[in-house]
Amino acid sequence: MKRHFIVVASLVLTLAACGSTQNGYSGSHPVQRTSTNELNSIVFIDHSLNRTDITKTPFGEKVKDTVKVTLDRSGITNTATGQLEVWTMIRNRTDYDLQIEGKALFFDANQAPLMDESMWRRVYVPANGTAIYKETSLNNRAEYFLVELREGR
Repeated sequence: MKRHFIVVASLVLTLAACGSTQNGYSGSHPVQRTSTNELNSIVFIDHSLNRTDITKTPFGEKVKDTVKVTLDRSGITNTATGQLEVWTMIRNRTDYDLQIEGKALFFDANQAPLMDESMWRRVYVPANGTAIYKETSLNNRAEYFLVELREGR
């Protein structure tokens, strides 16, 4: 009888762990999928580049980090003609060359989209090296930005 109870209790705990959720997602999913994108930030929309997975287990949370690239520095400046220019230094943490694509979206003083988002632009990042992604707004009303990065396709 005692053994039967232990088996049932173990089964219940295992099923509870499998059904656990992380901000609405069940199982193991990147934390980044559920976080809000703030203005004046750079985000990885391809979660295979840089992600954190949190899985709930009967023994607590299991955290797994996947890091192919990181951002060393980022900044914004205004050009001589008043346009907003955003840049970021991408560091490749792998032993092979990567192609990263970036796209910038620009917003006005009221944080409304200006509809002058850039096209996807490819940056080659050598193994264990760095590269710069840079984009400039099309007009001088831009005051905020959001840069999206993904692996080249």
